Amino acid sequence: EIVEEGDEGERPEYFLDLKLAIDGPYGTPSDDMFTYKRTVLVAAGVGCTPYASILKSVWYQIASGQHDFGVKKIYFYWLAPNPKVFGWLSSHLSAILKDLKDLEMEHLIELKPFMTRPPDSATVNNIAMMVGQEKDAITGLSGVTTQFGRPNWVKEFTNIAEDPHNKGHDIGVFFCGPAMLSELLDKS
Repeated sequence: EIVEEGDEGERPEYFLDLKLAIDGPYGTPSDDMFTYKRTVLVAAGVGCTPYASILKSVWYQIASGQHDFGVKKIYFYWLAPNPKVFGWLSSHLSAILKDLKDLEMEHLIELKPFMTRPPDSATVNNIAMMVGQEKDAITGLSGVTTQFGRPNWVKEFTNIAEDPHNKGHDIGVFFCGPAMLSELLDKS
């Protein structure tokens, strides 16, 4: 029941002590992504969920012939603690990356997965068996190599900024994940 201020009507006693604060609404972690020609998306764990939708939207625009929708390069940093977290989005990304390659647009998305915790023995064995294979042992994606540990953000951002293709362009950085990582990205 929505009650306007000053409408005292009859309510249970506990209702009189009830306080409600609404903070928001908030947009997505990447509302302004399409205003930048160069974009960095940082997703930690399940923080990749909104980016799955955004990357699918990018794919759809390209597949439908809209090649000039603003963004020319997306750096997608995907941080997860173990291979299982990578699993659910990998098939989605695999289809997007394959279709972009078929459309000769594979340069658009640069996927940078990082496994942030040490691998268990089963993962180490899987990596050893996959050496030399086309598919990444952690994500199962072709043409992608999972890095181990946490990114050195100063180094990553410096490499992006110094890329000759990025010279003279503003680069938007968007993030979805834990607050602690947000602070680290802001400092970098």
